[in-house]
Amino acid sequence: MRPSKRPSNRNLLHGLTLMLAVSMLTGCSRQAAMAPDTSDAPSRTAPAAPPAPPSLLTTVNTDTLPGPAPRLLDWRVVTSVLVLQGSDQTVAGGRYQLDFRKSSLEKSEQVTIKTYDANVLDVQFGPHGTQFKTPVRLSISFAGTAADPGSAIADGREPVLWYLDETKNEWVEIPGTVDWATKHYVVHLEHFSRYVLGGKAGWKRPPQRETAE
Repeated sequence: MRPSKRPSNRNLLHGLTLMLAVSMLTGCSRQAAMAPDTSDAPSRTAPAAPPAPPSLLTTVNTDTLPGPAPRLLDWRVVTSVLVLQGSDQTVAGGRYQLDFRKSSLEKSEQVTIKTYDANVLDVQFGPHGTQFKTPVRLSISFAGTAADPGSAIADGREPVLWYLDETKNEWVEIPGTVDWATKHYVVHLEHFSRYVLGGKAGWKRPPQRETAE
């Protein structure tokens, strides 16, 4: 009986190479079959902010009458002040005054007041999103606006403050008090955001989102 021939090293190498190639092709085919097709998937973009409610105005210029705010607003710093944690401190700028208590801030913050038009009561306080352990008192002057009974453009409306809730993407009314003697609207803030002082006789319906141009 003849002994069986042992396979040569060349044949073994060829066989292993062939098996490896087949295994790689099979793996690629499985990955291609499992990968989801995202070519037609909608892109995840943040929704546009809803139009701001009409603010109280200090002018009767028809170009700035209540309506959706411009899409691009040139926000400018009116005031920037370092507020120290653990101190009672006031930050004022334009028509706005913020009164901090010792326990309001968890750490010292560079507080800013930003507006894009001195005649429109639309404001941003920063750092944006700052939360307060003790509410910060905000006082807004509405002297000379449509809510001021002594103003030439008075229309009998009562001031009301709104803030932009970015989570729900909508404007929310904040309860406050009206000091008619000094013509100030006073409210206590729990956080910083964008705020608009309007009138109860004005914007009431749910805001419409801006559509893409």
